[in-house]
This record gives sequence, structure tokens and C-alpha cells, in this order.
Amino acid sequence: MSWRAPLDLYCERTDPGLWAEPVNALTNLAFVFAAAHLLRRMGPGTPADLRALGGLLGLIGVGSLVFHTVAQRWASVLDIVFIAAFVLLFVHCALRRVHGWGAAPAGAAVIGVMAASALIALTVRLPVLNGSELYLGPWLALIALAVTCPHPAAARWLRAASALFALSMLCRSADMALCEAFPLGTHFGWHLNNALVLWCAMRGVLVARSAFV
Repeated sequence: MSWRAPLDLYCERTDPGLWAEPVNALTNLAFVFAAAHLLRRMGPGTPADLRALGGLLGLIGVGSLVFHTVAQRWASVLDIVFIAAFVLLFVHCALRRVHGWGAAPAGAAVIGVMAASALIALTVRLPVLNGSELYLGPWLALIALAVTCPHPAAARWLRAASALFALSMLCRSADMALCEAFPLGTHFGWHLNNALVLWCAMRGVLVARSAFV
């Protein structure tokens, strides 16, 4: 397996060129804008882990931008690593700072989310999902956090993020199926809507901590 092997996974890409997916590439700036907005409005006493989440949100956009320009196997790993780091840190932060869990139980839950997500990704094989099985575990974790959230304002943001993620999954899953009818594809919607999903999710944690000004 070559780490520099080219990948052609989306409707918009029709050749291996660096700028073959301009819309898929540029829509990743939504993550950067969302991160900048959150970091700019965080209060001076915002804990370091929440600031790290804001930074990771921006890095998701950077990693995906690299992937949708370079379009090689190593870049796909970079893309996934930043997403995985955000998801795991977010679950830990939400359980500790919104749900009131201790560090050890929250850490155990993070390991559980990792294991469950891997199991789902390996066992669920539905062509209609177009490879989106990898995100079913994190979506279920977000729903669980929203349903069990004891903080009313935070719960509203988490429920909004959970609902919006359904649209994100639709955009990602429908991309290849709609190529003939819509050559641009719908993957760019995954980027734009997911930036909103993660922004809402972080608003939930921040409002519970009164860390947003």
C-alpha cells in the first residue's frame, strides 16, 4: 500500500490535480471561521481543554482542506486524525464539564465511544451510506449526550447539533449517488453543515461553563 496513492472518492474530483475539488476544498474554511468565532468569544477564564477543542475545530478544516487538494492516502489519515481527536476530547469535556462526571469515568466513556465506533464502522456495511459508517458512533454519542444533558441551555445546543448531523450524514452519503444528476456532488454540504454542527456542540459545553462572553 502506497501512502502517496491518489484517491478519487467524490463527485467533484474528475482528475488527480491539486485543484480538482475547489468547492470541497474551500468549504473547509467554514471550520476555521467557526473555530475563530468561538475562540474569540471565549472568556479569559476558559479552561485549556475547551480552548484546545476550539483549536482542533480549526485543524479539522485544515486537515480536510489538505485532503481535498492533495487527495492521497496519507492526507486522508490526517483528515480523520483531527476529527477523531476532536470527538474524543469533546466527549470527555462534555461529560466532565456539563454532565458532572469525574475524570476516570469520563475517560472510560471515551474508550467506550472509541470501541463502539470502531465496531460499528467494521460491522455495518450499507452501500447507501457511502462510507459514512465511521461517523455513526460519534453521532450516537452526541445524541446520548443531548438526551442525558442536565443543563437546559446546553441540552438545547446539543439537541440542535444532533439533529443537524442527520443532514450532514445525508450530504456525505448522497454524494456519489447523485453524480450523474448533480456533477458537483453534495460533499461540500457535509463540510458546511458539519462546521455548524460542531459550533453548536461547542456552544452547548461553553454555555454550561459560562465560558462564552
